[in-house]
Formats: sequence, structure tokens, C-alpha cells
Amino acid sequence: MNLFSLNLIKIKKKIWVFSIFLISLSLLGIIISSFYPEINKPINLGMDYVGGNEIRLERNCESTCSNLTSDNLIKELSLINDDKNLINNIRIQIQNDNRLISIRTPFLSINKSEKLISDISEIVGQINFDSKISRSIGPKLGKDLLLNGVYSIFLSLLAISIYISIRFDKRFSFLALSALFHDLLIVFGIFSWLGIIFSVEVNSLFAVALLTIAGYSVNDTVVIFDRIRENLKLNSNSNFNKIIEISVNESLRRTLFTSLTTLIPLLTLMLFGSYSLFWFSIALILGILIGSYSSILLAPSLLIKDEITLKNEI
Repeated sequence: MNLFSLNLIKIKKKIWVFSIFLISLSLLGIIISSFYPEINKPINLGMDYVGGNEIRLERNCESTCSNLTSDNLIKELSLINDDKNLINNIRIQIQNDNRLISIRTPFLSINKSEKLISDISEIVGQINFDSKISRSIGPKLGKDLLLNGVYSIFLSLLAISIYISIRFDKRFSFLALSALFHDLLIVFGIFSWLGIIFSVEVNSLFAVALLTIAGYSVNDTVVIFDRIRENLKLNSNSNFNKIIEISVNESLRRTLFTSLTTLIPLLTLMLFGSYSLFWFSIALILGILIGSYSSILLAPSLLIKDEITLKNEI
């Protein structure tokens, strides 16, 4: 067996167990996130979807900034700011070696926003206001963005389902769509866990990432299934399972190289891109890895028949 060869028949049960484990872990993350007090949703929605204010402040420090924690900062704020609703719903992250303060609040008026910045400046010391970043999204616009994101994903999946159903017979279509939903569910579940453990929020770019992953996953699966279908026509009297294994190995090198060349720019974007693109890059990287796995291993392995079925067909 060379480097680019798989014994798919032998390892099919291991593939199924691994996929069941990933799906179970993803569903568990979604369930826990739905009941997690700070989230109460299947995934931690960012400001794009729920509305609010986001303020990013940079402290003026000569060399290193004094240690700062979000809990202490909120506690200090509660002593000088009497807006209880703001204090109860504010979320603060300290980044970049205590130099950067990222603040998330419910939707605030300009006056309240300026007072909040003034209060934080009073607590943490001098702020570099030239580097201040502030943006706000109203709750209605956030809701509209969320609904539009859901609609776009639903319509895209519907269009993909129709295309796959026309392109292949019922069994091939069902398995290709199952692999697609498998990929999306796992990426969604991973981000549910990231929201619980690291307070990672998803924004409108996450919906774009899911759409991209769906297209990529289907493309790879279609290529491999096309090769299987062609080989079945050319070798109709050969062993069904062997034809699937041979077809996967024939497509393996091309699929791996395509995935690798796609991952290289995404890794560069993750390492050297802006913070706003970091989690977008992570989502795409995860989607490509999982999509390649499901296209090469999971979907074809589900086509493999057990020996009893094969004997009965013969």
C-alpha cells in the first residue's frame, strides 16, 4: 500500500465510529450552549445578530501594561456607574497583554456610550483615543441579519439538494446530502463549544463560512461519486465494494492536493489577517478538513455493502 492508498473496506467501521463521536460531541455542545446561562442559544451569537455596541480601547502604556481582569473592571464600573442594566449585561475581554480592552454592551445612546468610555478611562488610566474603534447595531437590524443568514443557508441547502437529487440516484443523493449535513453540524457544534469555553461569538461571516463549506463539501463528494459511478458502468461484473475502494483511491491524490492548496491561504489569513477574520478563517479551515474527511472516507464507506448482502446479490 503506497502513501495515497486506502483500505476503505477494512476501516469503514472505524470511520463510522469516529463520525458518530464527532456528531455526538457537536450535539452535546449545542445542547449545553442552549442552556448555558450566558448564551441560552445553540451558538453564541455576536453583535451582528443580537444588536448592541462594541467598543475597542487601547491603553497607553510605556512598556508593559498593568494586570487587568474583566471581573475587576466590571466590579469597579459598578461603583461609579449607576446604570444597573448596563452593568448586568456588559461583557469585557482583555487582550494583547492587558493593552486592548474589548467591550460589548446592549444598544446604548451616544451619551451613555461616552460616559462608559470616560468611566473605564478613569479606572484603567490613560486611553489612546486615536485608536478607539466603536460600532453599533440596532436590535431590529441584528434580527434581520440573523433571519437573512438563516434564509440564505436554507435556500442554498435546498438548491444543493435539488441538484444532487437530479445528478445521482436516490442512494447516492441521500449519502451525499448526509455527508454535507454531517460537515455543517460538526463545524456548528465546534463553535458551540468555543462559545462555551472561550466566549467565541459568531457574526455574519460565520454564515458565509457555512455556505462556503457546503459548496466545498458537495463539490468533493460529487467528484468522488462520479468516479465511482463511471467505474461501476465500466466494471459492472466486478466486486461492488472493490470498485468503490479503487474509485476513492483514484480520486484521493487530487482531493488531498486540492484541500492542501486551499488550506495554505487560509492558514496565512488566520496567522496574519485581522482579528475580525481570525474565526472566519478557523471556520473555513475546520470545514475543509471535515469536508475532505467526509468526501474521501465517510460518504464512500456508507456505500460499501456487507458481505451477506453482496453474496445475496450475486
